[in-house]
Amino acid sequence: MTNVKIKVEENGPLLVEVDGKTTVTLCRCGKSQSQPSCDGTHAKIAFKAPSSEITVTD
Repeated sequence: MTNVKIKVEENGPLLVEVDGKTTVTLCRCGKSQSQPSCDGTHAKIAFKAPSSEITVTD
């Protein structure tokens, strides 16, 4: 069974975890130079957004 969790970091990126391991961090602020991956720009531009979490089990 594969467990997929998408964690939405407060003021940060989307963390995609597969079976407990982070596989990718996706930009949520729209300013990353390495789209769609997060490069930390959200911290430099003071991006603000709430956190949440989604879990999908197979």
